[in-house]
Amino acid sequence: MIGRGGIWTHFILAAAVARSARAVTDRASADEAEVPFCYADTHGGRGRLRRTSVVETVLAAEAEFGCRWFHDAVRETDCYPGSWVLAGRVVADLPRAVFEADVNDHDPQVIDLAKANRENGWVRFWSHDWFLFLRNRISMPSRPHFVFIDPPADDHRGPGYAIDAAILLDTLGIPYMVSYAVDDPQDPIDQIGRSGLELWRGEWGFGVMLGGGAEAVVLDVLGDLKRLADVLEGDFTMRLPKAAASDDYII
Repeated sequence: MIGRGGIWTHFILAAAVARSARAVTDRASADEAEVPFCYADTHGGRGRLRRTSVVETVLAAEAEFGCRWFHDAVRETDCYPGSWVLAGRVVADLPRAVFEADVNDHDPQVIDLAKANRENGWVRFWSHDWFLFLRNRISMPSRPHFVFIDPPADDHRGPGYAIDAAILLDTLGIPYMVSYAVDDPQDPIDQIGRSGLELWRGEWGFGVMLGGGAEAVVLDVLGDLKRLADVLEGDFTMRLPKAAASDDYII
């Protein structure tokens, strides 16, 4: 079942994937009819979720949003796309871009279910600890063009591993997005040196951080996030890193 935090995350993810994929196709030779866009998902799940009434509420307000990638990808009536299915739909709508994905989940049974939910392009499935998956994936000759880091809620190592993963991806220049659902994420934000885009409902927040070049999507979605927060009955906050040495890191 998809909730408000998931919708918040996926709205930003859809726009970030679209911008990253366009950058890949723009760099490619004009002679290339098809340009692979390689996406990696650390905790992809089965790829299909039960729709909820809040999804319909967001879709009903579509005309009020400037960025339409999320709305275009979730209009299907019988179910809601998981993160990697959503990314595949976004890439499929872009000229010349061909979706290639590596999808990981620690539960082999979930991966077995996910195999039936492939829609676009080519998808390779993994079943490992997510940090081990990521290390193996970026060690391959063809690095991913975008990584979505979504640590499991029950993984106590998630925040620490996410910090290490984000710093590594920033060093390698690989665009990424990290999701989190915690009440006080200031330490990870300070250590990574990236701003958090957060939806707050009472004392609980859902947020994402972007880096490796993916942070440029903030320019695309910033005008829509206040409206999305209103539709989701929450408040939009941009949390800045307090320990940043210069404004270069605050984006």
